[in-house]
Amino acid sequence: MRWELLIIDDGSDDGTESFLKKYFLINKRIRYFKRSYNGEVPSLNFGIKNAVGNYITFLKPQDEFLSNHIEVRLNFLEENPEVDLVTGGINLEKLKLEQPDYFQKIQSSDEKESILSNLVLFGRRKVFELLSGFNDVEFYETDFVVRALDHFNIKKVDFPTYIIHLD
Repeated sequence: MRWELLIIDDGSDDGTESFLKKYFLINKRIRYFKRSYNGEVPSLNFGIKNAVGNYITFLKPQDEFLSNHIEVRLNFLEENPEVDLVTGGINLEKLKLEQPDYFQKIQSSDEKESILSNLVLFGRRKVFELLSGFNDVEFYETDFVVRALDHFNIKKVDFPTYIIHLD
């Protein structure tokens, strides 16, 4: 299996299941899990435990990947076997359109990318398994990266293929 898509529906009532049913019934690589609301971190950890692929990444409901997002990260990790986890690669051009007031205080694109880079994780399965997923804390992605620094090789990439919507 070259890829799989896990959809963790954490208690939504927006018709997600009926909309997606046609896809996961015909494509076994798409797996849908309906759960009662537990919060974002428990849902992410549930996805990690149920994933079977060699690589893991995440897409938040309000965000989007450009069409080459997975391919460029997968190629980077396959070409750099010493790297375990990549962060970064946020499309800042798209982000400019919807910056909340607090984010406009940061002038430099480098600063914005640095602050947001931990929100975009793509890594080898072993990273997520050995760290037992995310801790249920406010800045769980940053906490995860800090814990990973002691055990794994992490690289920040500049592939601007992840679009964050801050609404």
